[in-house]
Amino acid sequence: MWKLITESLPKPFARVWVKTDTGRETTGYLKSGGEWVINCVTIRATGAKVEGWRE
Repeated sequence: MWKLITESLPKPFARVWVKTDTGRETTGYLKSGGEWVINCVTIRATGAKVEGWRE
């Protein structure tokens, strides 16, 4: 079940599945400063933004 990033956030640096605004899914994590990092270089290069996450 996907959680919206407006509902809750994972612990910093915990690897989770993320869903982007482009509809793609990959792994990623949240930095301690609140910035999302998408692990897939190809998806990250498109400028995709994280909309949801799940463990």
